[in-house]
Amino acid sequence: MKKNVKKVVYKGMSGGKKVAIGGAIAAIGAGAYYLLGPDAKAHQKKTSALLAKVKKEVQSEAKKVKELSGPLYHKAVDVISANYAKQYKAHRKEIVAFAAKLKKEYKKIVK
Repeated sequence: MKKNVKKVVYKGMSGGKKVAIGGAIAAIGAGAYYLLGPDAKAHQKKTSALLAKVKKEVQSEAKKVKELSGPLYHKAVDVISANYAKQYKAHRKEIVAFAAKLKKEYKKIVK
């Protein structure tokens, strides 16, 4: 007896998009394993220390400027987070998410 197995065909999706989706899923899985796997505690400590380092550097850059404006602050966050993302490729997603969080906290910093 043969089972009827239907193939899933994604109409209108190019091969490049399929590969990109597969790569994104693999990257998410690798990140989850890194932060939740066997050495999770050590990796989480390294990540939190790295994010604290980024925050300190952003704060020091903000203190150097006489008048801090929104676009200037956002540019500083972008530049610093890009530098750290290049250095620490394993933590790229966390750094990008943290940079977005820092940008949202601009009003608190100004006060």
